[in-house]
Amino acid sequence: MIITKQYVKELILEELTKTEVKELVDDAIEKKLKRELPKAIKVEIEKALKAKDVKEDIGEITKKVIKKLYKDLSFHHPYIIDRIKI
Repeated sequence: MIITKQYVKELILEELTKTEVKELVDDAIEKKLKRELPKAIKVEIEKALKAKDVKEDIGEITKKVIKKLYKDLSFHHPYIIDRIKI
């Protein structure tokens, strides 16, 4: 008797219930996502950060934050600015 891949798959599937099969598939999908998702996210973020308009937006946001921080420090905590050594 020749045992083929298909025959082995059919034997395994006969022994497994539908919920067990679903759990196995879900686990496989989850493992694949854990491996591939960080790589995909990294690639997309790198693409986005290389765009000129994104760089300009980041620069503008940074400027606003620094200005607000400076104003807050100078009005509410002037002694902190005096302690900065240049």
